[in-house]
Amino acid sequence: MPAESDVSVLPGRPPRFAVAGMGATGVGVFVALVRSLIGSGRAQGAEIDIFETGQRLGAGVAYSTPHDCHLLNMRSATMSVHADDPGHFVRWLGSHEDPAAAAAGATDYVPRRLFAAYLQEYFEESLGLARREGVKVLTHQAMVSDCREDAHGVRLVAGLDQFVYDYAFLCLGDLPSTEYLEFTKVPNYIHSMWHGAGLEAIGPDATVGIIGTSLTAVDALLLLRGSGHRGAITCFSRRRSLPKVQGPRVRYTLRHVTPENLRELTEDFTRELEFSEIAALFQRELEDGLGLAVDWPRVLSQPSAAYAGTLAKDIELAENGQTLWYSILDATSEVIPQVWRSMSTGAREAFIRDHLSIWSMFRHCMPLDNARRLLAMAEEGAFEALSGLASVAYDEESERFRLDGGQDGRSFSREVQWLVNATGTGFSLERSDSSLIQNMLMRGDIRPHQLGGIDVEFDTMRVARRDGSLSGRVLYIGPLTRGVHFYTNSFETNLANAHTAVETVTALLKKASPCG
Repeated sequence: MPAESDVSVLPGRPPRFAVAGMGATGVGVFVALVRSLIGSGRAQGAEIDIFETGQRLGAGVAYSTPHDCHLLNMRSATMSVHADDPGHFVRWLGSHEDPAAAAAGATDYVPRRLFAAYLQEYFEESLGLARREGVKVLTHQAMVSDCREDAHGVRLVAGLDQFVYDYAFLCLGDLPSTEYLEFTKVPNYIHSMWHGAGLEAIGPDATVGIIGTSLTAVDALLLLRGSGHRGAITCFSRRRSLPKVQGPRVRYTLRHVTPENLRELTEDFTRELEFSEIAALFQRELEDGLGLAVDWPRVLSQPSAAYAGTLAKDIELAENGQTLWYSILDATSEVIPQVWRSMSTGAREAFIRDHLSIWSMFRHCMPLDNARRLLAMAEEGAFEALSGLASVAYDEESERFRLDGGQDGRSFSREVQWLVNATGTGFSLERSDSSLIQNMLMRGDIRPHQLGGIDVEFDTMRVARRDGSLSGRVLYIGPLTRGVHFYTNSFETNLANAHTAVETVTALLKKASPCG
């Protein structure tokens, strides 16, 4: 474990905090921090400054889309902000006049804009509570461009202003992809459908290539469809095909992938597990739960030309409730960070290199309604999906992109007028366009995790510096901690990590305070 840096004793004044980024994770941090301050008797006079570039607090990239075709990828019953009250979001939906909200039930997938409104209301309630209890909350519509520790605390730079705090929570959310940056100056390339002009710039008859076949690509397809796009669309991926389809959610109790078995296998977490051991553990869980031996090579094979037929079959299985495998994988969510932590570095590297894309295809499935819409598009010839992408090039003379590749003995070559990057969060810190990350990285105040993203301490969320020491005042929560926690594109995981970060700061405050 890296050495811990010293945290100086706070002077005789209430603590000051900064939360940079007010998407879903930032809201989770803010609410947990307010409750912690009140519970510990430190609310009166405390200050929380929040920094967000957007007008809306709480939406973030993940939930800011206004389009109703963009559904939550999880059912309403699983999206409560209160872990001890799973029905909270469902009741909230029922209390609102919005037609999409009022008609929703626990098993429905609702538009993401509703969850953004839910998060905003959750934030505003906590904001009112904070102010009633004497917490000073200031909002800055500005981007934090630097964060550094000195003898006075944590110094944040936002615009032309500098601020000093006792602790800073960095919650930057889903940063744009760090792949295909060589095309960012090309006018008919869209690096992120969530930033800038996005898909609105694409003409209705233009040919479009989408790099990726994940849930982000599904979002792009559905938005193009909903906007009346008529041109040919092709989704390209290196290995995987379209996401599988969610069926009825069944409550499943794990028998093999459990904390107890992990403790036994790792000899009380003194031994690291190899990939073969983890794979065997999941295989036993799935085969025991399904009650049959599975032909894994057949299940995991992805014929390059079978996307429409595979999608139709996946829809049929979901409609008939034959997706218990998804409920089994879903049940592993809480224990996955511990599984990941138990694996050797080589095992984790092998998983990300060789298996992550297929795992994501099965684990991050699309709602049935979305799958039906995609199947209708596929049957009409509105899009195709190709695996085995090998190269992407841009021809300035024709102003077109050329994408080449092949799989299972079949090759392809396509030319498109527009190219959309749907590869998701960018995990290469060195290539990130975030000035905050670049400045901290340059000084060594943060360091890249060897598996991508930012390195933090597993149990505290404190950032690790280049020299291996841990910051005593700066914490990072969000998707970029994937190398440490793995399952960080999940709302529930980031909410849990937000609470962990606040608990860490509460403990540091107690340690630093002369009065305890």
